[in-house]
Amino acid sequence: MINNKKEKLHSKKCNIQTEPPIRNLSQQSRHETRSKNGRFSEGINPPCKQINVSLPAPLIDSLDEYGREHGTGRGKSLQRLLEGILEVKEMKMVDEVADKTKVRLELVKTSHPLYVEFRKKHYIPNRGVVGQQMQYLIFYGEKVVGVIGGASAVFKTEERDNYFGLSTEKDIKTRQLNSIINNNIFKLDFPARNLATIVLGMWRKQIAKDWEKLYGVEVAAFETFVVEERLWNGKTRNGACYRADNWKLVGLTKGYGKTNTRGRTHNNKLLKSQKLIYCLRLKNKEFCTEYTTCWNDPVKQKEITRKRKEMISDNLDLLLEEIKAS
Repeated sequence: MINNKKEKLHSKKCNIQTEPPIRNLSQQSRHETRSKNGRFSEGINPPCKQINVSLPAPLIDSLDEYGREHGTGRGKSLQRLLEGILEVKEMKMVDEVADKTKVRLELVKTSHPLYVEFRKKHYIPNRGVVGQQMQYLIFYGEKVVGVIGGASAVFKTEERDNYFGLSTEKDIKTRQLNSIINNNIFKLDFPARNLATIVLGMWRKQIAKDWEKLYGVEVAAFETFVVEERLWNGKTRNGACYRADNWKLVGLTKGYGKTNTRGRTHNNKLLKSQKLIYCLRLKNKEFCTEYTTCWNDPVKQKEITRKRKEMISDNLDLLLEEIKAS
């Protein structure tokens, strides 16, 4: 007699490290691993990414049994068992050299659907933007291929402060920081050669104009922070496009401890990790010494909101305003 009653299996969480397809390992024989000083050094291990999954306990036992028979861990065992069942998407390589005339930027709200979609794909989780900020869609031809943005500079980074020669007096330094834009996001999904550097240079010029127009302060410098990491395609994220745009690698952050800048506890590995600090000082531009933000000035806040609406070409907002006016 067949028992049709489904047996409920208790699930148990396990950690699995997944790797690139076996057939690609021969093409990825040389990769980089971290050395004691935090930077990458040559190694032979292919990049892999750890994931947390919940599986029924009997399935985990079977997976471990398979591993003992074949001399593989859980990740390698799953990889072998899934070969031929799941299709691995190969990365599309584009030999095209980027055409600068096809690139343009469009200032948008952080709530813009396309911005939100690209922001979700960025390797650093979205925790919102604090302070002043301007975000852009990246167009290549008629297609949106990424996002790039700028925000208020972080308050304390020793290597950056020394590189720019910022004041040690809190009030003066606070005003100086208004002249520095933090490149808070740069996500590009079109792999044409030199496109990242072209976009970065165009963005610097565009946001410097827009920043002064909106906030009334002249931009004197830029900063950004990059989590150095080996990627699935065998390359390394290490800020190459910034170096190509003449940014200077000035050091490594110390990384947060168990709390973030607001004193809240967290378990975010990206926050705890050290980051590469890139800086760019603009020629013939002085740091601001008089500007104050609009946080405690309702009149100034209202004026900035009005200016931002004028600068952002949001067709939906324009349509709604026309309807209200009619």
